[in-house]
Amino acid sequence: FWASFLDNSTFFTSGRANYISGGTTALGSAGLTAAVTAFLKLKDSDGNPLGMMPDRLLLPPDLAVTGDELFQSTNVNTGGSATTAKVPNKNVFAGRYRPIVSQYLSNSNYTGYSTTAFYLFGDPAGIAPMEVAFLNGVETPTVESSDADFNTLGIQMRGYFDFGVAKKDYLAGVKSAGA
Repeated sequence: FWASFLDNSTFFTSGRANYISGGTTALGSAGLTAAVTAFLKLKDSDGNPLGMMPDRLLLPPDLAVTGDELFQSTNVNTGGSATTAKVPNKNVFAGRYRPIVSQYLSNSNYTGYSTTAFYLFGDPAGIAPMEVAFLNGVETPTVESSDADFNTLGIQMRGYFDFGVAKKDYLAGVKSAGA
């Protein structure tokens, strides 16, 4: 699953409007705002808005604390006397985008890994980014056993699991490079 999901350079692209990059896309208030805006601007093949809201944030462990802060903190105080700009003291993201952390996202064993990239998705019951299919609908491994040959004490066992994983719909979410 994760090998297929992370090898996504042709799935999340600027041309499909589901990929954002640049210095302002790092996870934080500005980066999450950019991701939400990109998500809300996604359109179907007829040019109509999707009519779905993002509600989950997929993060590598490196961004877990920032994701939790954006989800749980109700106040944001930055800038102080170093700026004359208005500094909001309410976190508009509080409770809106549930952080989901996956160690696979930053694992260098996978093509496409990143410690800065994050994903914003809607409910997969509406549009799912990935799909898993099972042979004949069997969602559990098959385990078979039989007696061992006469000259061997014991039993023999084997197991197998027939399933496949593929990318499903690029409109399901937005990837932010975070850099």
